[in-house]
Amino acid sequence: MGMDVVELTRDLILLESHTDSTPIFSYVTDILRDLGAEIKVCGSKNSPALLAEFGEGGVVFSGHLDTVAMGEWEVAQGTIQDGRLYGRGSSDMKSGCAAMIAAAETLKDEVPFCLAFTTDEETTMKGAEDLAQLLHLKETPIILLGEPTGLKVGTGEKGVLWLEGTIHGTPSHGSMPWMGENAILTMINHLKFITPYTDRDGMTINIGLIEGGRQINVTADTCTVHFDVRYPPQMGREEVIEEMESLTNLPLLEKHHLPPVSIDPGQDILRSLIDLSLGLCTCYYATEAIKYTPIPTVIIGPGEMEMAHRRNEYVDIWQIEKAVDIYTKYAKKVSNS
Repeated sequence: MGMDVVELTRDLILLESHTDSTPIFSYVTDILRDLGAEIKVCGSKNSPALLAEFGEGGVVFSGHLDTVAMGEWEVAQGTIQDGRLYGRGSSDMKSGCAAMIAAAETLKDEVPFCLAFTTDEETTMKGAEDLAQLLHLKETPIILLGEPTGLKVGTGEKGVLWLEGTIHGTPSHGSMPWMGENAILTMINHLKFITPYTDRDGMTINIGLIEGGRQINVTADTCTVHFDVRYPPQMGREEVIEEMESLTNLPLLEKHHLPPVSIDPGQDILRSLIDLSLGLCTCYYATEAIKYTPIPTVIIGPGEMEMAHRRNEYVDIWQIEKAVDIYTKYAKKVSNS
């Protein structure tokens, strides 16, 4: 009897992997070694990555075992209720990793393939950079990232641009605010046009952090705002910065950038995957796909994008089971084509 993919997902969820990924990394490594994989470990001591090879060539199944912090929850980790499995990482993306491992059990004696898992996707993505070097040497035909897409094929993902803007004011005693110039109040006027930018398929803007003032009884002499901008493949980085500076009337500093990723869905190697999937999509979020460029990389996994990082995160159990079927059938088609 094969492994129970739902129980495997639950086991992974119960191995907390926000602050320390060592237990979950060891657990997964042992499973893959028992299945007969040749294991290569790279990355760093605190953020290891692994490449589990089952023969030469074939599809590479890839995912990350780390998660964001828990936060406050109303449902116990690992709860199964009404056809859903709850827990941090259930959608993003321990169910995808579990489905890939379960597929490996079926495929290991039939076709060549690899699994590539990291433990720092939510932070630095350094593990994916190291894995990319190994995969380039293998002339990998295609990578499947098991991030949550509702089992649709993600042929692109938005770029990420973190921008920072600062306003300077004049301090005064808090009892005499008219004597100073409050940088926080000035900043509010610069941000009032941000709200409409919530188009799912276009550019989106999140005001993620505002820092202002030095103490409560002094008018704020500085205020800094941090923007998380996501933009579609058809836009360019400079275009985004210009639009943001025009919207806010602020000089902005670039703090972090990941370009968008896209792949032509008409490629021969994707036809059978699209047929097996529930459709096509572009992902709102960033993944390790950018680190694997120029290796053809698509995103398809159980769970919904909207569940990622949320309180009471869950995945529909049928999607986990369907993912195993899709991964298994696609790996066979690639190897037999």
